[in-house]
Amino acid sequence: MKIFADKNILAVQANFSRHGELHFFDGRSVSQEDLIDADALLVRSITSIDESLIGGTKVRFVGTGTSGIDHVDTAYLRDAGIHFVDAKGSNANAVVDYCFTALAFATLHRGFSLSGSRVGIVGAGAVGGLFATKLEELGVEVRCYDPFLVAAVQGNRKYYSLDEVLECDVVSLHVPLTSAGVHSTLNLIGDAELTALTKNAILINACRGGVVDELALKSLLLIREDIMTVFDVWENEPAIESSLAQCVDIATPHIAGYSAEAKSNATKILALEFERYFRLGAAIEEEAGNENPGVLVVEDAPGESAQWSTLLTALPLDELSEQFKRALSDGVGTEAFDTFRQKLLTRREFISRPLRRDTYSLFQQQQLTVLGFRFE
Repeated sequence: MKIFADKNILAVQANFSRHGELHFFDGRSVSQEDLIDADALLVRSITSIDESLIGGTKVRFVGTGTSGIDHVDTAYLRDAGIHFVDAKGSNANAVVDYCFTALAFATLHRGFSLSGSRVGIVGAGAVGGLFATKLEELGVEVRCYDPFLVAAVQGNRKYYSLDEVLECDVVSLHVPLTSAGVHSTLNLIGDAELTALTKNAILINACRGGVVDELALKSLLLIREDIMTVFDVWENEPAIESSLAQCVDIATPHIAGYSAEAKSNATKILALEFERYFRLGAAIEEEAGNENPGVLVVEDAPGESAQWSTLLTALPLDELSEQFKRALSDGVGTEAFDTFRQKLLTRREFISRPLRRDTYSLFQQQQLTVLGFRFE
């Protein structure tokens, strides 16, 4: 069996090489000719899967180590009888860490207070649902909009209209990118929705570029300096519009779901489904180098804001944004896009970052525990 895999999929060597010939490729430049003899194909979000890439090949199994599948023509795979699996939910914790860190930045630099605020979540699946749950555990009022879940049994959670969610102090987007059907998400947040944002609102997009109309966003930011924007995803990645990135408060190159834990989870999902499909049996191998990173030391953390300083120490979004914007200004944004993502593969989630108990008040310890940290 010939297995072709993106070279940057974590632990792919350990989990797949025993099942056949393992060949690696660059996800942005792989061609149909490269895959002509492939039996199985493992990709990331940067590789578009459709007939033009795998038509005429021997591929019968396709796996993507991502939650989003807008880069995959699932209808073609289904009609061609090619088995497909994604890693939905594997990066949920990493994305939620990112969103809370964005709120930490807003707290320390924009006068935001999570206490007493109302957070709106568009899309309450694996990521949005986890974000909502943690916010609720912190005592925050949450409004979720998700037309696919509104009729489902979801415990005691109440669902709201999109208009009602847009009335919140924070609006965080967690939907897939779709362009068909009654609930298409392409340009879901357009001029009308952006205009409806409340004064001093915070808008977070850590799902997919294209969910927010970028032209409308750019126009809005020229006249609404009160709105804080945190954007991790963009149209036309990796060749994103530099002028828009410079306008938002936090700009990062699609790294919200990038962590050692998330990538490990994704590979495990792919490996288990691969072994089930091909009727194989083997233990899942962990990636070497995922040792405990040690106690996270937060220097100069002010007493009342120590918990928020901790988040920005664990994931320095402000520094990452400055570096990325600088690369865009220097005209090397496209190259930097993948370079930054590669570096973030070693990022550790809050659940892997122990803290010193004596640095925090009891209330702060309770908050940080909800966010996933543990104390030593």
